[in-house]
Amino acid sequence: MSEKKEAQDTALVTYKREGHVGFITLNRPEKRNAMNVALWKALDVAIGAAEEDKEARVVILQGAGKSFCAGLDLGPENEIVAVLGGTPSASQKAEVFNIILQTQAIHTRLERLLQPTIAVIHGHCLGAGLELAVCCDFRVCSADAQFALPEARLAVITDVGGLQRLPKIVGRGHAREIAFRAHRFDAERARSINLVNYVYPDKEILYREARDMAEEIAANPPLAVQGAKDVMLFDDTATLDESLRYNAARSSMVLPSEDLFEAISAYLQKRRGTFKGA
Repeated sequence: MSEKKEAQDTALVTYKREGHVGFITLNRPEKRNAMNVALWKALDVAIGAAEEDKEARVVILQGAGKSFCAGLDLGPENEIVAVLGGTPSASQKAEVFNIILQTQAIHTRLERLLQPTIAVIHGHCLGAGLELAVCCDFRVCSADAQFALPEARLAVITDVGGLQRLPKIVGRGHAREIAFRAHRFDAERARSINLVNYVYPDKEILYREARDMAEEIAANPPLAVQGAKDVMLFDDTATLDESLRYNAARSSMVLPSEDLFEAISAYLQKRRGTFKGA
């Protein structure tokens, strides 16, 4: 396979790979990447491309234009808004329920990608955008980033995973404050509550540093990195004993390996290892 995988032919979300780093890009800059049904469907396609790309060892999630994601598109062209604006009925509620479930499944698919994922955030990260970002393994942002779950001000409930994932990242108290106040907060506040790992002065430095982190992860033996992610995902829903047993089973799956012998040789020879996931 070539070193560079070309972007998938989707207008609203693209996937490409450079070396061992994959890039999923929300590509609706004229709307600050506000989410609608079409964009979520395109995102699902891009996630599928990342799943199938055996050369991708890390995936970066980013937004084109001035913002990462401004949240839900409230325009009339959004299918969700059209359904909500209809005459209340049992069938309408069932349709809304199914749309929410389908969207939740896309977010969960991103969370469960085999590769580690990094959300690279600039500008707005609001509502559905924040719910998307917390599906990634960790987040970094530029100093201009603004965060919020504004749904409570709009008379709706945050519903595609933010209320479940956010407390595990920032703690119960901070998560409840974010959900109940529905206020915007800045990058430094996000860093202070561990929502983001690092804050960088501007978008250019943000993207450079995120790429460097991704390359650093990609240089590690992929079976070990992917195994660690798998164990941590399992731990989210397991008891301690179940998680420890799964950890042991998962570790035994990758021992020994060619990458292990290469790692030992590289350490003894004081050089960087070259790993191939075997």
